[in-house]
Amino acid sequence: MKAAGWEKHGANVSKTWTDKGGLHIGGQKLEYTGEWWFSGPDKYRFQAKLNFGGTDVTVTAVTNGDKAWQSDGNQTEAITGDKLEYTVAQVYFQWVYTLTPLLTEKGFTLKPIAGVKVDGNETTGVEVTHKDKPAVKLYFDAKTGLLAKAETTVKNEFDGWKETTDEVTFGGWKAGDDKKMYPSKTTVTRGGTLLIETEASNHKYVEKVEAKLFDELK
Repeated sequence: MKAAGWEKHGANVSKTWTDKGGLHIGGQKLEYTGEWWFSGPDKYRFQAKLNFGGTDVTVTAVTNGDKAWQSDGNQTEAITGDKLEYTVAQVYFQWVYTLTPLLTEKGFTLKPIAGVKVDGNETTGVEVTHKDKPAVKLYFDAKTGLLAKAETTVKNEFDGWKETTDEVTFGGWKAGDDKKMYPSKTTVTRGGTLLIETEASNHKYVEKVEAKLFDELK
């Protein structure tokens, strides 16, 4: 946190950002642009415009605690079952990536683990565990102290919800409008195959995100 210039926001850390990137599914790359809102520990919203064969589709998803909803502009529905479990876990991972709860909240256990090389650079590893939550492995660049990579176990929506490993790399760290450091490039590799690549901008911590943004989609 010191390396990135982040502050100890506490459990209710909130942030917003925009990005553009690609979602790789079935050998195809779907390009998108999106806006994102996060309010720790368990609220998350994104609105992304994807291009399907030349047609733009806007997808909106909201997670609020143990409930979640999604809409493609034509149909809105509650997220349930395996997908709900997956979605709630993804919001938890976002919370951990802010690092704030690791310093302020009870229930977290941190232990050192062997580092791995990320883009040829040595890292220092820390495993984060919390009761009833998936473990998260964090790897920090040994020279800069910045978060370089995370590893989590997830249920894979594109493979019958079988468990696999997500590897998330954070790179292109630069100063945002608030002078704090943020990763401008993030990739997600699932089960050894590239799934998401993004280029983010307009990262900022905010005092709070409007509560209505996390209301049920209708």
